[in-house]
Amino acid sequence: MTQRQQALLATLAVAIIASAAMFLPRIMRKAAFFRVREIEVVGVRYLDPQEVVRRLRLASDVSVVDPIGSVLAAAQAIPGVVAAAVERRLPATLRVTLLEATPVALASQSERLVLLDQRGRVLPFDPARVPTSLPLAEPDSAAAALLARVMTNDPAWFGSIERVHRDGVDVLFDAGPHRIRVRAGASPATLRAITAVRGYLEQRGVAWREIDARYQDRLFVRKGSA
Repeated sequence: MTQRQQALLATLAVAIIASAAMFLPRIMRKAAFFRVREIEVVGVRYLDPQEVVRRLRLASDVSVVDPIGSVLAAAQAIPGVVAAAVERRLPATLRVTLLEATPVALASQSERLVLLDQRGRVLPFDPARVPTSLPLAEPDSAAAALLARVMTNDPAWFGSIERVHRDGVDVLFDAGPHRIRVRAGASPATLRAITAVRGYLEQRGVAWREIDARYQDRLFVRKGSA
């Protein structure tokens, strides 16, 4: 075979591949074999998977090879969703992975309990779906942000908190006979200092009523039982 013939064959092969790449998706979209028959919803703890599927608003004849941009946008727009991803799984499955907002507190609204996120916003989740107890709080962004930091950095402290509320510029954490008072914009360093002081008092068996952490570089402990 001459070099010219080889070149012609190579050109023909490229043309065939290009044509297949162009027309194959169109053929697949029309084929019932590639019509979406299953939607996997992954990562949900608080949302109802069936409600997630409903909010995707997929047409009955959608194909697994159709563009997924609109599906991704619909998933990202679901209230309570922080991030989303959509994958195709041939021949007929879409996999939707969601990252939900984390509830940090419960609040009373219109005579019912609702969940709050770390910004103090109401989440569209059913409180009954939350596997652990959460403190009661007000829909306040500063208090919710502090709660989120405590949840991440000191789960034991977070688990003991029963109620969080504002007192002017202060945020109060109530846990049984104990109260911790901080400024609304308390720094992570202040929260770490509270954790250290709580641990010290617990190890020494010291009874205390309040830790006042409103002042820079110092904490005050009011000893005694409530």
